[in-house]
Amino acid sequence: MLQTKGIRASAATALVLFLAQAAAAVLPGDLDGDGDLDAADEALLQGFYGAAMGDPNWEPAADLNGDGEIGHQDLGMFGGGFGATGGAVDTTAPSLVSSLNDVPDDMNDLLVAPPDAFLITLALDSAGGSAIDTTSLSVTSSEAIGANPPGAQLASLFTVTPTRASWEIPAGSELARTSHYLTVQVSDLAGNPANEVYGFAVRDFPFSGPPLENLNTVFLDFDQDRSLGPELDFTEDLRTFGLSTSTAPAIETLMRDRLVAEVVGRAHRFYGRNPDGSPGPDPANVVFEDTLPAGDFSRLCVGGESSLGGAFLGAATMDVNNITEVEDECGIGHIFGVFPQAIDNLWGGDPGFQAIFDPLDPATGTPVGDDPLDAIVTSPSFDPGTATAPELARWNEIEAAVAAFAQMVAGGAAHETGHLLGLVAHGAPPGGLHGGTGGGSTDHNVTPGGATPAGNFLMNQGGAFSFDEIAGQNGQALPAFRPLNWAYLRDRLVLDSRVTGLFPAPTLTGVSPNPVVLGGQPQVVTITGTHFMATPEIELLLDGDPTPNPLMAETWIDPQTVTAVVNPVFVPPGIQDVQLTNPDGQVVILLDGLEVQP
Repeated sequence: MLQTKGIRASAATALVLFLAQAAAAVLPGDLDGDGDLDAADEALLQGFYGAAMGDPNWEPAADLNGDGEIGHQDLGMFGGGFGATGGAVDTTAPSLVSSLNDVPDDMNDLLVAPPDAFLITLALDSAGGSAIDTTSLSVTSSEAIGANPPGAQLASLFTVTPTRASWEIPAGSELARTSHYLTVQVSDLAGNPANEVYGFAVRDFPFSGPPLENLNTVFLDFDQDRSLGPELDFTEDLRTFGLSTSTAPAIETLMRDRLVAEVVGRAHRFYGRNPDGSPGPDPANVVFEDTLPAGDFSRLCVGGESSLGGAFLGAATMDVNNITEVEDECGIGHIFGVFPQAIDNLWGGDPGFQAIFDPLDPATGTPVGDDPLDAIVTSPSFDPGTATAPELARWNEIEAAVAAFAQMVAGGAAHETGHLLGLVAHGAPPGGLHGGTGGGSTDHNVTPGGATPAGNFLMNQGGAFSFDEIAGQNGQALPAFRPLNWAYLRDRLVLDSRVTGLFPAPTLTGVSPNPVVLGGQPQVVTITGTHFMATPEIELLLDGDPTPNPLMAETWIDPQTVTAVVNPVFVPPGIQDVQLTNPDGQVVILLDGLEVQP
């Protein structure tokens, strides 16, 4: 049990607060929602103790002071109110948002998933009431999922926490390429249920396959002199920011090598990989190299200033669905690449930036290599634990600048790589990823309303980032791909503009006349079934012939009837399967559905 006796005796103020709230609201800490604070609530709080926001066991209802962690202060508040009665019985249903791949509610109205290997995700929230009952989850599907038939209970397949439930559809599940509906219910510990029906479509990837099915290698080329200056562009960048100096060539080489490694390692982190490029828990199929790779790769030059102006940290072409996996952005003038000189133009006036870089700036401080201590503190064998106070101070100055500079350049490289891979496709799903189409928002994240997102997302337009956001300073989390983009990068989402709604799957019942006798002339046939959309494509499939034989002049009569012309020029004789493809990409095949006679 929680040790709250001493807290209970000394927390009279908290007790008054709890009692004052009792008449009108659910008592804070009443985790089972029954109107009092008793041993049952204490046991529940004990189970959540130590969890912080983002942890699997995090329960917002147990964070009584709202500081993002369930700790001693929450115990004190609970202890002060222990024994309180007369609070409102919780009658508020929890919040439930069903989705795919953690895509938020304002972007998930019409998502298209591949036939397998995507996530069904449920966002749960106690909504200011009692805690979520994680054992109450119920999930069924209108269609089979792998070996699970329609209507089967799927809840046991989910990993469930108080704030999230998820299930990765196993590889090879081969979901039907049609509309799917999930029926979801979850309750809180007071028994209040939340219910939702959520629909999504399933389709195959386009002919080119999943965008990141293959490992994509990006060569970050730091050895170019596109500005035609006295040194390589990246070396001149280091001197601009005081991270090296020409007067100490050995230290300059060491700093350059270290910063290149730092940029590559930090770029890997954005794509779910360890700094050395090895896979993390959920990696995208992207690796970075700083030397010429073997095999296929794309190249991004890093260094200098863009010919478009000093405010451009980077630019790259956008390749939706990653059709071209080999692109040389260095060969397209001095427009595309990553340009560290922009860092000073974009954030040089920020006090946080100045605090980090002014001590090394050639105009205001001492560049790395010009301080007598630099040979010591930049050595790979330097040990901060045994350093003198002046050595430690200088080392800290250099380390802060290295970390900030490398992080900003890595962010630029990861951002431009995102464009090369297809981010951010214009428009809303299912054809796009909420990418903008005008001004600075072009090819970048926008909200459904067209604004730049408030979140610190990597594919936001460059001018939207503060220095703290781009560099991860002052407690600010680093930029990350928003869920919609990450689902695309992990091949968990299909871009298919043909899908305009969640329509039922078509069926085929017959073709007449059957057989159809051509006599050397085109003949009209009538195809019957259900759920035909205007206007489907009709093809005949002959055993042993890999090429479909198209019918001509398809005419939609009604949802049950379509006519088409069998032309002897395109259709050989034989017993053939009939394949109907609706405009939304749904396909149905009637085996041996039509015999064609000469």
